[in-house]
Amino acid sequence: MRILITGMAGFVGRHLAQYLIKTHHQINNHDNNSAPPEGISRKIEITGVDIREDINYGDFCRSALNAGGSEEDAIVNFARADLRKKHDVEKIIKDLAPDRIYHLAAQSSVSYSWENPRQTFEINVFSGINILESVKKHSPGCRVLFTCTAEEYDIADNMAPGNTGAGIKSDCGQAITEQSKINPSNPYAISKAAIDFFATTYCRATGIAVYVTRSFNHTGPGQSERFVVSDFAKQVAEIEAGIKAPVINVGNTEVYRDFLDVRDVVRAYRDIIEKGHAGQIYNVCSGERISVSQILGMLMSLSSIKNIKVKVDSKKIRPIDSYSVYGDNTKLKDHTGWEPCINIIKSLEDTLNWWRKEIKK
Repeated sequence: MRILITGMAGFVGRHLAQYLIKTHHQINNHDNNSAPPEGISRKIEITGVDIREDINYGDFCRSALNAGGSEEDAIVNFARADLRKKHDVEKIIKDLAPDRIYHLAAQSSVSYSWENPRQTFEINVFSGINILESVKKHSPGCRVLFTCTAEEYDIADNMAPGNTGAGIKSDCGQAITEQSKINPSNPYAISKAAIDFFATTYCRATGIAVYVTRSFNHTGPGQSERFVVSDFAKQVAEIEAGIKAPVINVGNTEVYRDFLDVRDVVRAYRDIIEKGHAGQIYNVCSGERISVSQILGMLMSLSSIKNIKVKVDSKKIRPIDSYSVYGDNTKLKDHTGWEPCINIIKSLEDTLNWWRKEIKK
């Protein structure tokens, strides 16, 4: 099995590579005296594609192997490439002839997308088109997973209390399904909606097996502090270590979101590409909503410091914010049998422990 993961050096990509290796290791060792299941080789080959200069790819590959299995189970490689360049993408896919592609690489910052809309579209749309055209030409039997976003949905005017501004009305009491209205409200979401529609249309037109996710908030160990849960966890860890005053700076915590642990996310991605229906779109979410204030309270309760104060930082408050955003994962469950396994407390504990280790380095 040859697998290509774009953006493998990112938060989700690292967890996905480790999970795929671990799963393959378990398959290989289900019975040492028997052959592996039909169609599954003894060794999985994973190639990550990234353009970043700040990653030691050799160390990354070794850590992915150590976390997931061993050299008997997997080969892990890296190829540095600019996915916006058709020639770069075509060469990688021609040389590798992948059986599966997980396209995770993206420009995913909403604020950056307003500052650099052209680059956002080049990365999020044109790289996806390059992948599909190269697969059609060089590896037409390959299955391709595109990770898109719940930001595509019509949630712009599902506003937080006290928030004002133009937008689209929606019912904050209902979970968002794959049939919910699409109405992206920022350049990042628009770019993802564009490749979402292009990929599913391309599947119908060419027969290339394409699977699309609309992923909601996810979190877990290793996530950047640019995201709310990891931001809170890092601040708690810094307070415990005595390098920060016992004050957590927050934005608007009176909003509800749908958080799914990254380890459940990557299981969903694998289940979709292996068991899902080509040409279909799947919400990847917990199916439950929880307030950001509850998340904060849980993290504070996990801390050894009990006199932590909370301070609202105006810089962390979005000018427009949705009050309640959560998804319906019924379709994902029905088509693949996937179920979330890691509850929010476990996810928060692991995230906090990860930051405790990180700040000691």
